[in-house]
Amino acid sequence: MFVLAFLLNNGLLGLNIKVCTDGKRSLQDAIVSFFSWHKSLSMLLDWFHLVKKFKEDLSLACKGREIRNRHLKQLLTLLWFGLIDNALAYLAAIPATDIKNREAIERLKGYLVRNRKWIPCYAMRSKLKLRNSSNPVERYNNLVTARRQKHHGMSWSENGSYALTALNAVTINNVTKQWTEDRVIPFTWATKAA
Repeated sequence: MFVLAFLLNNGLLGLNIKVCTDGKRSLQDAIVSFFSWHKSLSMLLDWFHLVKKFKEDLSLACKGREIRNRHLKQLLTLLWFGLIDNALAYLAAIPATDIKNREAIERLKGYLVRNRKWIPCYAMRSKLKLRNSSNPVERYNNLVTARRQKHHGMSWSENGSYALTALNAVTINNVTKQWTEDRVIPFTWATKAA
């Protein structure tokens, strides 16, 4: 709802909306459902999370690091170019002598099939200087929320988490005076400090 409110407040609903996700099915389903009325919404499977998923599941699937790395290199090359069918064929052709856990291979195949429409040719996007990951958002999430609230043995209530996030956001966006004097948090693009 906050994203929709931001888009409405800033007259951005007419633009193409590209949402970068980590491949979590419930998140993707929620986004697609919430924005089902928007004609120009598309998603992109975050390259970092795709690589992470393949590293983790191939570690579970393969007999040893050397075998895992050999297959990982081949698969990531195929996926960088958006060659899903080739990656699926590669997974199916990994010799049984290299595999200790076939279920992990099947999970990767299911992951590719489920996310097929969200996996672009990352190489082309990179060449065109388009984003392939959500790292700027992850970075700001860490600055605004995660760095202070995760780990350190702390426990946060939902209200406390929202309050601290809002306080950090107004500080980072240089609108502390507006918030403290007028009790307003601007719902516009933040201006970068010089």
